[in-house]
Amino acid sequence: MSIDLAEDDDIDPDLATDIIEPAAALLRALSEGDRQALAAIIVEVSEFESDPVRKRSMLQLPEEIGLLEKW
Repeated sequence: MSIDLAEDDDIDPDLATDIIEPAAALLRALSEGDRQALAAIIVEVSEFESDPVRKRSMLQLPEEIGLLEKW
């Protein structure tokens, strides 16, 4: 989330890639049921977010990171 909401000048793109790629590999290894469960947890946690920008980003996160795609 912090990477997603950061300004381009605030984080080095190479560093962001170094963080995101291993996480994406872990997500690809999850079963479809586990991906759906994780997506549901993210949506549930977003309900506690008071900042509307962060909340919107959290709600979009499952789709953006591929949890709702079929691998």
